[in-house]
Amino acid sequence: MSMRSTSSQLRGRRRSRARAGTLALLALSLGVAPASAAPVPDADTLLSEAGLSADQIAQVHAGQIVRSDLDSASERELTSAMAFLVKATPQQLVADSKQDLLDQSMADTTGYGTVKLPGTAADFGKLTLKSEQAQAYLKASPSGDLNLSAEEIAAFRKLGSGAPASAVEQEVRTQLLARLQAYHTRGLAGIAPYARSSGGPRSAGEALRIATTASKLLKKYAPQAYQFLLSYPEGKPPGTEETFRWEQIDAHGEPTIVLTQVLLIPDGDAWVAVQRQYYVSTGYNAEQAVAALIPTKDGTVMAYANRTSTDQVTGFGGGAKRSIGSRLLSSQLEAMFEKARAKAQ
Repeated sequence: MSMRSTSSQLRGRRRSRARAGTLALLALSLGVAPASAAPVPDADTLLSEAGLSADQIAQVHAGQIVRSDLDSASERELTSAMAFLVKATPQQLVADSKQDLLDQSMADTTGYGTVKLPGTAADFGKLTLKSEQAQAYLKASPSGDLNLSAEEIAAFRKLGSGAPASAVEQEVRTQLLARLQAYHTRGLAGIAPYARSSGGPRSAGEALRIATTASKLLKKYAPQAYQFLLSYPEGKPPGTEETFRWEQIDAHGEPTIVLTQVLLIPDGDAWVAVQRQYYVSTGYNAEQAVAALIPTKDGTVMAYANRTSTDQVTGFGGGAKRSIGSRLLSSQLEAMFEKARAKAQ
């Protein structure tokens, strides 16, 4: 892999991490009625078990964003973990989220929409492609940049090299709907793997399973949520809300389509929010962000962990690539969290 491709990938990851982090922050604040579940500890206990020292915990309460180490669970994983205090009530955060402050501030978002289950092609009606994007789909192959299954590649080939952009857009919408419905009905097993020219197909579902099983504190303190992520759509905890959406993001000339699921799971006086990007059209394979929002006397403490699967950090020098990529991702996330926190307070 060239240094150019590594740099491009890390730029894409920084962009995605920023969206994931800020969405998780406001998503956690949505008003969901508490339900009986395994007790979540106080904020200081949770932060301590996450590896923060007493001094770092004090920094969180003093208003700083504090990063912590998070080991990669596979050779393809970039990670980021941090904690911070938001001096706002959940009700204030809910009010801010209803104003779509994040979507208004994300300059790299070129299109997005929500999908009302079970979904229809009309839910993706606002998704459009530039002519060069349409051509990229018509020329798609396992050795190319697009993440597509073998069947999806064949469908684009069937359109013919001279197919109009409108036909390509319709096929993209059809495939996105099929992916959403397959995941919604069959969970991780329903996610069609990406075709690769070497190393065999790449499974985003397996990457998300690995990310979930690495979430030790989630398993300990929110076992229902943990099991739900592994067995989705079975075993939904009481009071859980879920949202499906699609997004088009354009950063550094890299147009990307993302399918995202947000889960909001009440747990006593705390909440767990999970954002899964179970399909990404290019740049990386999948992403899972897990956050806990814990009320304190000064507001709410958020403990956040992000795991992203990408092929761009494997092979020679993989350890260094993962280290560099994780640091870059954490830096961008921290800046975006600071911006979102300022809006909420």
